[in-house]
Formats: sequence, structure tokens, C-alpha cells
Amino acid sequence: MGESTNIKKDVKREVKYLNKDFSQFRESLVEHAKTYFPATYTDFSDSSIGMMFVEMASYVGDVLSYYVDNTFKETILAYAEEKKTVYDIAQSLGYTPKTGVPASCKVDVYCTVPSQGTGANVIPNWSYAPTINAGMRLSTKNNKATFRTTEPINFQVSSSIDPTYFEKYQESADGTPTKFLLRKKVDAVSGNVSTEYITYSAAEQYTISVLGNENINEIISVSDSDGNKWYEVMSLGQDTVLDESANNTTNSPDLSDYAGDTPYLMKLIRTPRRFVTYLRGDNRTELRFGSGVSDNPDEEIIPNPDNVGSSLSTGVSKLDTTFDPSNFLKTRTYGLAPSNTTLTVVFAHGASHTDNVGVKQLSRIVNKVTSIPNSSTLNSATVTATLQSIRAINNEAAVGAKNAETLQEIKSNAAANFQSQNRAVTKNDYMVRSLAMPSRFGSIAKVYVVQDDHLSDIAESVSDKSGASSSDSEDYTQGGTDQKEKYG
Repeated sequence: MGESTNIKKDVKREVKYLNKDFSQFRESLVEHAKTYFPATYTDFSDSSIGMMFVEMASYVGDVLSYYVDNTFKETILAYAEEKKTVYDIAQSLGYTPKTGVPASCKVDVYCTVPSQGTGANVIPNWSYAPTINAGMRLSTKNNKATFRTTEPINFQVSSSIDPTYFEKYQESADGTPTKFLLRKKVDAVSGNVSTEYITYSAAEQYTISVLGNENINEIISVSDSDGNKWYEVMSLGQDTVLDESANNTTNSPDLSDYAGDTPYLMKLIRTPRRFVTYLRGDNRTELRFGSGVSDNPDEEIIPNPDNVGSSLSTGVSKLDTTFDPSNFLKTRTYGLAPSNTTLTVVFAHGASHTDNVGVKQLSRIVNKVTSIPNSSTLNSATVTATLQSIRAINNEAAVGAKNAETLQEIKSNAAANFQSQNRAVTKNDYMVRSLAMPSRFGSIAKVYVVQDDHLSDIAESVSDKSGASSSDSEDYTQGGTDQKEKYG
């Protein structure tokens, strides 16, 4: 007989995973000790050393359980409470929280020009009518609020949507008008305008730059030291943007004759210089750029038929060649990363409910950029007097401003934005989108939307041909030239 060996089998102990708070953990640990260690420890009074360790373990379990639940809760938009989490989820759904909503209003802009003509044919001399660039800044007398115009003003252009009004301003002794007062309306929004300069050295993939100011409402413009314009897009994969240019003989010789009705042209351009904005939890805005860091053309980086071919004996066979996937990240597919340049970023910030102002409160012009086309051929003194005569005032109240959105408002707006996704679905969506085109690109008198049946006609045509009987197919293969002409 051999020696007997005592083999101790592991006992499978029951463990509960539903405990959530301190008392439940404590009770379960006590029951666990009584069940599986009845002879090892029996003193379960509150003052015992054993209960101290039991309660410490319960405390740790309670804290860990809380953070697990809280972390999971913060991943759901409806239950998230932390500001940073709400911002991140909302922007992942395509909605950017608003740190402040600017006030808006219509502003009347005036200037005086000399007259021309004689007798009953005296009219304004439109050659002296000035143009004012977008971004003219206005403020109240006490500097309570600052506004800027959102569109350029061209007094020489008048249309049904953007008319130029004029009236007599100054007359000679015999009653003949010597000056006329011109008036135009333009949209203006509130917000302080600031500029920051960001310098870059070597290019880095997906560069992120943080602007110093908080509560930025809008990125007005971004340009580099070489004079290139950078465009804000919805996502880095968007490589086309709408840009505008003055309708003149230089930009568009064929359409410059219609500059009176369409002073600006809208063009769809493809650009690698683009960026997206991202709002952080501390209300600072990030500029995020693409991955393009190579000086070589994309054709030299992305595999093409010359370096990835078929396995045919007559073709190029490199299917077993290893390609570096990081090469794809160096292309312009997601835009360029700025390098060896300085970006000039102009933005508006600081909008709040205090920007709502009453009628005739905006009368102080802080800054403006003006010009008169072909002014070199005009009287310089009159040109100077015309530019100095420019005035502005709001004949309607500026309203609509509010403070930053609450977390609950962000949640609701993000959910609604995710469902709509800025899509045009119905006929009314397309009609409203068309009528919303700014008047400087021309006037739309009527809009009518119809279903495009072109694709349906092609599908029916293909279906008719593919539905030919097998006998027709045989006739085609055996019928010679006549059948070939019929089906070919």
C-alpha cells in the first residue's frame, strides 16, 4: 500500500456582483466571512479590528462603484453633467455649443455725392459713389456694445433686394440740387473683433492651435504670411468651399457687363488650406488642421496603377510589395498642416445679452475700409469729401443677443441637429436654401423645384434593353451587321 495523500480541493465561493453602496458591500463581506470562515473569525462587533478592514474594503468598493457608474453616465448625452463631456458629445454629433449669441440689426449707411446733369435731368453722380468693405465697425456712444457689418456695401449697385436710395441734400440758389444723399441698408452683428498671430515652423500632422481669447463666436478670416487664405470647413474631408470674387473684367471678363445686377460672383473652389474649429470645456477655441506635411504631389505618395497592378503576365505585379500606410497620412486628403509661416486669425468674441441696444444707439464709426472705383480719374477733393461724409445709424433695435447656452440647451440642440444634419430634403428646404443666397450674388425672383427624372429615364432605358428575349440575343449573335446596328 502506498502512502495516502490529502488533496485539498478549491471551494467555489459565491460572489455577488450587484452591490452598489457601502452598506451592501459591508453586509456581503460579513456574510461571506461567516459562511466560508466560521472558525477563523467570529468577532463582528463595530469596534473589532476585523470589522475595520471590512468597512475599509466596503468604502473602497463604494467609491469604485460610484466612479464606474458616473463614467458610464457621462457617456450618454441625456445624463451627462460635466461641461467638458457635454461639449465633446455635442460636437461629435455635429453641433458646436454657443458661448454667446450676438445681437443683429439693419444699419442705415449714408454718404453724399455731387450731382450731374442739368435742368430736370439732374441726378447723383454715381462715379463718386463709394464702396465699403465688410467689417465696418460701429459702437454706441458709451462703447457699451460693438457691432460690425457682415457684407460689403456698394452704393453704385441698386437692385430690388439691395436698393440704393437717394434724395436731395444740398441745392443752389435757383433750387438745382448740387449734392445728393445716398442710403443703403446692411446687416450688422455684435461682438468684439480681435486678431491673433500664430507662428509655425516645421509641419506637423493634425496640428492643433489654441486661441488665447475665450467665448469666440465666429472665425472671421484666417490668412498666412504668404497671402494665402485658409477656409473653415465642417470636416477636414471637405475639400471644396464656396468663395466670392468681385465681378470685374479681371476676375470675369465674360460676366463683368452684369456687374450692376451681380457685383460679386460665387465660385466653388478646391483648396487644401482648410481647418475645423473645436470648442473646449474651458471655452477656448482650437484650430485643427490636416495631415498634409509632404512637399511632394499626392500622386507620388498615393499608390497608383504604376506601383499597384494586377498579377497578369503582361502587367505590373507588386501585390506582394509592402507599402507604408503612413504615406497616406502625408497627403492633402485632409488638408495641409501649416509650416514655416505665420497665420493671422481674425475673430469675433464676447457676445452676450448686453449687446441688445435700442434704436439710434449705433452711430459711432470705429473703423472702416472705403474706396471709390477709378478715383484717379475724379476730382480728389470731391473724393475726399465723399469718403468723409459716410455716416451710419441703426433705425431699428438690435436684438437677439443672449449669454452662453446652458448644458440642457446644448443637449437639446445637439440631438435636434444630429437628426437634421443640415440636409435639404423637401422641396421647401431647397426653395428656402435658394432664396437665402446673399443679394450681392444676384437677385432670385422665383424658385420652383421639380423632381429630376433623368436617372429614372436611364434606368428604364437600361431595363428595356436588358429585358430583351433570348431569341433576340441569339439574333444578335447570329444576325450579322443589321442586328449589330440595331443593338449597338
